[in-house]
Amino acid sequence: MSMSPDTLPKVTPSFLGKTLNNFQAWALEKPDNLLSKIFLPPISFIEGMLGNNPVYLDGKRQALGLNFCCAGEVVLGEFPTLETTLTSPQARTWRLGTTMLSKDHAAVIDDGGRNVFLISLSDSAAGGQDHSAFRKCMNDYLINDAAIARQQDPTAQKLLENLATDYLEMPHSVGEAFFTDDQKGWMVFMVRYLHYVLFGIDPEKEEIAILTNLHYTKKGTLHYFAGSSILEKLKIAGFGELPELIEQVADIYENSPALANFSDNNPEYNNMTRRELAKLMVSVMSIAGLQGPLHLGRTAMGYQPLPAYQGRQTNKIDVTAHWDSLDLDDREAIKLFLLECGRLFMPVSASHRVATEPFTVNIAGKERTFPTGTKILIPMLLGMLSEDFWGTSAYSFNPQRENLCPFHMGFNSVGDRTAGRICPGKAVALEMLIDVISTVGKARRTKKAET
Repeated sequence: MSMSPDTLPKVTPSFLGKTLNNFQAWALEKPDNLLSKIFLPPISFIEGMLGNNPVYLDGKRQALGLNFCCAGEVVLGEFPTLETTLTSPQARTWRLGTTMLSKDHAAVIDDGGRNVFLISLSDSAAGGQDHSAFRKCMNDYLINDAAIARQQDPTAQKLLENLATDYLEMPHSVGEAFFTDDQKGWMVFMVRYLHYVLFGIDPEKEEIAILTNLHYTKKGTLHYFAGSSILEKLKIAGFGELPELIEQVADIYENSPALANFSDNNPEYNNMTRRELAKLMVSVMSIAGLQGPLHLGRTAMGYQPLPAYQGRQTNKIDVTAHWDSLDLDDREAIKLFLLECGRLFMPVSASHRVATEPFTVNIAGKERTFPTGTKILIPMLLGMLSEDFWGTSAYSFNPQRENLCPFHMGFNSVGDRTAGRICPGKAVALEMLIDVISTVGKARRTKKAET
């Protein structure tokens, strides 16, 4: 197997890192071995949490090369491999990138019903039955022409104006209240705006407080992660309230204007029910809809510095200086700015698939053959930082870089190329964030001009 410059390790791995990699490679080759069964689950859980930090995965790549093992998964990080994987059908299991998910807490399974949890459903070409049908139901009712139209109407524009006012009135530097307050500012805007656009829910209704409480205040995302049952049973930090809150939010979604004309048991949607769609959307909004844009907006508006990748100066880049230099009436320029923010600090840095046949790959200088059923990480982050593809400027901030749009992997796709798993809310999220950067940016400049 030939090794490109980007594939070769950049630093010497630690003894622990090398041992962990080698053990996981051995254990994944022999999943039925007793030692594999004993030690892989806790490694998967602990390293799965660590792997959510983009610096961790990038550090692994620098120490071990593009092919290694992490969180109980084989990592195949070469750009062409990622490109092929993201544009091919995928078999799935209970993972969100490196993170282990709780099967018992998945949408509708928690009520004793069938699995409608899109993240865990395989594509039809990879042995699945329901993914495309359930996704089509979601798109037809919620991410449709009516939603796009609502993004342009007076209600949405008023929400943007209110956000700009909050920005001027609240502290909005690194880690400050504009980004973290759950009563005003960025988080409340996200809840009001996206629930209005997708569900048609009046942003002034009292139930907005329930939605904010679940998705942000009580960190409802964690309900779907492995280990959440312990937090909820022990009622730690309010987690005991999550199951009841999820049912309340599902009721709100089920009775929302967007689902008013829902037709149950349509064969086109594999007979998906209104309740199933509502429960699915609770998970979608908690895990993706209210997290991805929240993260990207925070990066673009200066809440958090870019990651401190090992041996790089990325964290020293002043993103707000680039924001201040943008033509705020040039929507394409703002889009490229957002995509570059997302390239260097991805809201979702990895996905996963399950091997549908045995495969052989070189890990740590040794050819290893893994069986069908092996979990494989799809580290889009490593593709976005690939010096083989992006050149020596891979860790620099350049919204005008060549191929940024057609090869961006930040939406679980390669640009707009996909095998059906591209982020369904990509267009809605980018349209919203472009409006935010423009509207809030103009308010920011007006205030600067006055001081």
